[in-house]
Amino acid sequence: MTYSIDNLISIVRFVAGLFLTIIAMRAYLRTRITAMLYLTAGFTLITIGDIFSTIYYINDFRMDKLLSNIFEIFGLVALIIAVKKS
Repeated sequence: MTYSIDNLISIVRFVAGLFLTIIAMRAYLRTRITAMLYLTAGFTLITIGDIFSTIYYINDFRMDKLLSNIFEIFGLVALIIAVKKS
């Protein structure tokens, strides 16, 4: 039961991240502002971190946390750059 709830939460996080990434990419393509490109990259990296977290959770818990945290850190750095540039 817990495993299915975890999968459901992972799917919802991925769909929300994908939706946010698509919105940011469309905004960048309309405006061509560099800050929007960094915003899109940040959301993409955070979403990829969630995907790795879901994939590697089954095999190795430490690898799950390591990959997820690395991608989230790079994503947050990209978001900080986006805010600084705007």
